[in-house]
Amino acid sequence: MADETVDACCIINLYSASDDLCSLLQAMASVFHVPQIVVEESLYVCRPDEEDERKTVREEIDLSPAVEDNLVQICDLQSPEENALFVHFAADLDDGEAACLAIAQARAWTVATDDRKAQRLAGESGIAVVTTPELMKRWADAESVSDEEVRTVLQRIRNFARFVPRRGSVLHGWWMKKLEG
Repeated sequence: MADETVDACCIINLYSASDDLCSLLQAMASVFHVPQIVVEESLYVCRPDEEDERKTVREEIDLSPAVEDNLVQICDLQSPEENALFVHFAADLDDGEAACLAIAQARAWTVATDDRKAQRLAGESGIAVVTTPELMKRWADAESVSDEEVRTVLQRIRNFARFVPRRGSVLHGWWMKKLEG
């Protein structure tokens, strides 16, 4: 299993994708490491109001079931090297993205982020990057889910996390094709 640090934008997207985060993560065959600072940044997603589906309500992001199932591990900066890398990356990024990149570089892990600047800095630093579209395609391929189910998940990410991959991203075409059905 691959180790991946996950920043707030990807956590919010993944949490928005399904009411069963654990099943989604399990299919991706990775160990997802979320820095404590990212946990603190990832406060809520919008979900349909059960009483009036035309409205949305804020739902607090709760990673504890995924932590209990060992699908997510909460981590933190642990060494002088990671702290120095954090300071380096924090000059250009928010603290959550900086922590993810510092940990990923020091531990030779992949970073999951949709932040363009974080992706650029990761590339310049030799850190492998995976994005929400890549994670969702990995899930769809691993589970052999129907196009309808993929569309539903992508719609949830679009509607509740307000995320659509930018034009020119590697899997933009795949995402839009699946989303539009």
